Amino acid sequence: MLNRCSFILIGVLFLFSVKAQVQSHLKIDSVNSSYDEHSPALSPDGETLYFTRSGHAANVGGVIDRGDIWFSTKTESGWSKAQHAGNVINHPGLNGVVGFSADGNRMYLLNYFDADGQGGGSMRNGIAVSTKLNGEWQKPERLQIQYFSNNSPYLGATINAEENTLILAMRSYLSEGNEDLYVSFKQGDDTWSQPQTLGNVVNTYGEEWSPFLAADNETLYFTSNAHDGLGGRDIFVTKRLNGSWQDWSTPVNLGEGINTKGTERDYFIPASGDVAFFSTTQNSEGFGDLFNYALSDAEKALQESIEEVLAQEEEAEMPIENEKTSVVVMTFQVLDKRTETPVDASVKMSYDGKDIDINTADIDSQNKHFVMSLEEGASVEVSIAAKGFLKYQETFTAGSSVQSMSDEFGGSSVETFYLTPEEVGTKVKIENVLFNRASANFSNPEVAKRQLDEIVQMMESNPGMAIRLEGHTDNRGDARLLKELSVERVKTVRDYLLSKGVDAERVEFEGFGGEKPLTDNDSASGREINRRVEFVIIR
Repeated sequence: MLNRCSFILIGVLFLFSVKAQVQSHLKIDSVNSSYDEHSPALSPDGETLYFTRSGHAANVGGVIDRGDIWFSTKTESGWSKAQHAGNVINHPGLNGVVGFSADGNRMYLLNYFDADGQGGGSMRNGIAVSTKLNGEWQKPERLQIQYFSNNSPYLGATINAEENTLILAMRSYLSEGNEDLYVSFKQGDDTWSQPQTLGNVVNTYGEEWSPFLAADNETLYFTSNAHDGLGGRDIFVTKRLNGSWQDWSTPVNLGEGINTKGTERDYFIPASGDVAFFSTTQNSEGFGDLFNYALSDAEKALQESIEEVLAQEEEAEMPIENEKTSVVVMTFQVLDKRTETPVDASVKMSYDGKDIDINTADIDSQNKHFVMSLEEGASVEVSIAAKGFLKYQETFTAGSSVQSMSDEFGGSSVETFYLTPEEVGTKVKIENVLFNRASANFSNPEVAKRQLDEIVQMMESNPGMAIRLEGHTDNRGDARLLKELSVERVKTVRDYLLSKGVDAERVEFEGFGGEKPLTDNDSASGREINRRVEFVIIR
């Protein structure tokens, strides 16, 4: 990550501190109450203010409800008394407005609720969209975000005016600590790409919440409790650089005119661009109240100043101390080695001090694929346990093997973990262990040893297991010589296992020559299938 000159950052902070202090932000008295109000969102026509209210008895889930959407309409004297937005767009979980289409006829919502009980209001369900018909909001439909995974009870989001870019606040595969910010893009088939982290200039070990992407598609406001702040949580601003969604300017605190010792969150600038809304717990009537303030000429001048400072910041880059790490997206699956069908398994991946747990039984797809965003080159330890299968352990290096974005698996190749059934008599072919013609020497030692290392690891993970190695040839030639050749080949495999520390008493061996073909020997392909080494679990 590039270090920036400190005097420039101080200059930015000074601009925000001085100019933000003169802003006059006003509490929206007709909307605020003794309950918790947050997440304001103004409709594109400027006539309806939506927000989330928690703890109110009128919420779908009553006083224990985490929050329903309420609204207030604009009148000649200000904002009307707030009303509950109804049960169509609210459910017992946390609800909130993410944003709108430019014409105001589509409203994007936090979360998705399935009335049949499949959704349940869990923050794992992502984002939904409701369409206005005859002036009424219709039942929300969930956005199909590829490999969406949120391991937090919190979810936040913002959508741009073009409705093709989502920024999500959640805890997922590559989170730095708690909730981080991710970006997802709308695809040609109306699905959304797998969320990618915004990187560690924006994301921290703490909590990054309530993103808001401004109309320029470059300026991002968000709340954090880990960047340099004035209180519990403050609002910060950053700009993306070089057209990238992983390259951002150093986040800057909006200053004392906005942020306090309390919690400030949910910054929102409506389509008109002349006002900003946010929520704060400082000096409020309850948990959180809504405020707004005019984006005056001073504030707009400040934005221009930020642009100038960012340009200087780029010119003043210090020598690179730590190269940015690249992120690769890898898709995995866990299969039965015999049948190549998906297995319900508990998968733990560990790298760089992080542990990531996945239960494939929870994956709602037929093929049970799951996606990980990993730092390229990271050494990743994987441990897999499944009922009825031997424990699996492996260490691999995260690498980029990305295919085209039209690929079936969303742009990444599939890495497969094969599990061996934990049953005496189970027979498994050892793939890619091939020999030179009429020889017991590996034709490709590097590939063969890599394959056999997996068996070594399996035996280390399952110390009570013993196997019998069985060698086979095709049937072309003298039967006695073929049997001797199969014995020599299987001994080569056994010797390698023993050289890696496997106890000799755990590895029996036998050669069968061409006595047990899997198919006919009339073709080259058939003979290749019959030339094989297998192992059988004997205890």
